[in-house]
Amino acid sequence: MKNPIFVVLAGGIGKNFAPLVTTKSIFPFFGRPFIAHTLEMIQMAGAKEAIVVCNKINENIIQNLSSRSLKIQTIVQQEASGQADAIILAAKLIPKDRTVIIMNGVDLIDPSAIKNFVKKAPKTYAQILAMKVTEYFPGGYLRIKNDRVASIVEKPKQGTEPSDMVNLFFHYFSNPQEIFALVTKEKGGDDAYERALDRLMKTREVSFMTYDSYWSKLKAAHNVLDVTNLFLKHKLKNRISRAALIDRSAHIEGPVQIEAGAKILAGAVIKGPAYIGANAIVGNHSLIRDSIIESDSIIGFGSEVARSYVGPNCSLHHNFIGDSVLESEVNPSYGTCTANLRFDGSKVKMRLPEKLIDTNKSKLGAIMARGVFLGVNCSILPGITLGEKATAMPGSVISRAVQAKEMFR
Repeated sequence: MKNPIFVVLAGGIGKNFAPLVTTKSIFPFFGRPFIAHTLEMIQMAGAKEAIVVCNKINENIIQNLSSRSLKIQTIVQQEASGQADAIILAAKLIPKDRTVIIMNGVDLIDPSAIKNFVKKAPKTYAQILAMKVTEYFPGGYLRIKNDRVASIVEKPKQGTEPSDMVNLFFHYFSNPQEIFALVTKEKGGDDAYERALDRLMKTREVSFMTYDSYWSKLKAAHNVLDVTNLFLKHKLKNRISRAALIDRSAHIEGPVQIEAGAKILAGAVIKGPAYIGANAIVGNHSLIRDSIIESDSIIGFGSEVARSYVGPNCSLHHNFIGDSVLESEVNPSYGTCTANLRFDGSKVKMRLPEKLIDTNKSKLGAIMARGVFLGVNCSILPGITLGEKATAMPGSVISRAVQAKEMFR
């Protein structure tokens, strides 16, 4: 039997990723687009062929990830019309005699568990990866009957969940033409694929494999911090490039990955797990802990970055950045700080211009999109978002969401 074809859905433009503007599948982690890590993950699990449903923005990047060991075909989803549309597009490229595994392009899953899933799948007609939860999960819940999945209940009200098992979007089909036909018959909507899958369960036995390792999905902007945490725990290579320059008085402890061209200056402290990207600079007497610093960023004198993601080409100057996301080319001028904890100890919500989003986080700083520029001595309250190229006057106390290109006064 041939290995299954992996169908990787990466065509979305990230409408739920606001205020961040980089397409989720190419959002960089450890100097590489997220989708590169996804493809590496399935390759470790035995994948030989992948069909990636992409968009106009990420198509060239994904095509360049093809190799001798993993053949990649791409097909462009012209409009962000959802999972069902993406699956219908991919179906055109799949021979009728092949099995498939359908998955999201921005889910972070343990490759060893995926390998076990692939090993067990051929014994079933269809198989779903399922995860047991201990608190409410805003997704699809599985109704289990006789060790099979009887149906999927999409986003039930809290307290009405049919089980404690939720659906992870990692699905095997021995005869994918049947699910393709059902998806085609659906009339659209965000849950068209789930409705088709639920119909399949009425006539076919769909098994599940319980997953109990790490998982995170890059869905909303605050999820960048969840993914950052998992990358530091599970993907970090404890190594320092010979082409990095480390001052003798710098202090490094715990697992760190420091790439070529990085400079760690006198008095700097890095407490792992931490990632320092290519050509990044950690300035004198700065402190980095539990964070990702992507390529070409500068962490200037006396700055502290804690439990945060700092994207490419950012420039810090004596700042405190805690539990925050700086997308790229962000410049918080001297003395600007993020607050990350509410006085009342309540969970912090992420503030967008039009709505609040529950994050279930006790600590959350700021989410700053590409090109944000803040004047000296700004203070940003917990959970605040700043849109692309937003600016703020010196000394501002930023207590509301700032829209793209808006000047906060």
